[in-house]
Amino acid sequence: MDWNEAIAVRPDGDRRFAAHVDEQWTSLQGVHGGVVAALALTATERVLADEGVDPATTLRAATFGYVSGNVVGDLAVDVEIVRRGRKLVTTHARTSQDGKTTTVARFHHSPPWEAMDFSDAPPPPPRHEGAVRLDWGDTPAHLNNVETYLHPDTSVFAGTERAEWIAWSRPLHGGTFDAAWLTMFADYFPPAVFTKATEPQRAVTIEYAIQIHDAARTWTLADDELLSARMHAFHSHDGFAVEDGWIHLPDGTLLATTRQTRLAG
Repeated sequence: MDWNEAIAVRPDGDRRFAAHVDEQWTSLQGVHGGVVAALALTATERVLADEGVDPATTLRAATFGYVSGNVVGDLAVDVEIVRRGRKLVTTHARTSQDGKTTTVARFHHSPPWEAMDFSDAPPPPPRHEGAVRLDWGDTPAHLNNVETYLHPDTSVFAGTERAEWIAWSRPLHGGTFDAAWLTMFADYFPPAVFTKATEPQRAVTIEYAIQIHDAARTWTLADDELLSARMHAFHSHDGFAVEDGWIHLPDGTLLATTRQTRLAG
């Protein structure tokens, strides 16, 4: 899996880009939504660069609506600049296949602002000595595109007390990653409700949001360092589940938070 190739986009008209998703990004249903989100972000940031947006501007928040499933093959991304203020830039992107909209996205880019600093977020879980490398076998799957170690109590359809993934991960392509990879990774894990369930069930993402809490354009992990990730579905009712996630850097700094709304049951 070549990450740069996976998120490559090429101009195909006025603020339109063409891309391709191959079978390496096959998910439990169709194509992994995280890589589609990363492609939409890559296309959007190409437009911002072409418009001369301040290079210090980085992605701070994004929301993705999955209105139809993506499949392996070609796709198109159309980008619209909704508003360009003195600092904050808001854009929309629409991903389509064969003329059919599959994903809609909203991005907020900004340079860092002066403001108070504090965090009451849950601390990152220390890496468990018994953490097990995630291996999805020889079948092409997006889960094999990240080096991930699972907490030994994290297992699908195990009827666990909490609907939660706890894991430690790093990119396969090296220690340096950017907002596009982070956007993919924050949607990388299977539904947290799968750990609480005792048998397969529906849990399709209909909306995914990420907030990035660091204005750096890239981050670098040492060879022995891993990101920590905790994804917790804290509520499920009437066919919908809500899942929150926290991603921390190795020094304990909160890098990103995420929320997903899923069809469940």
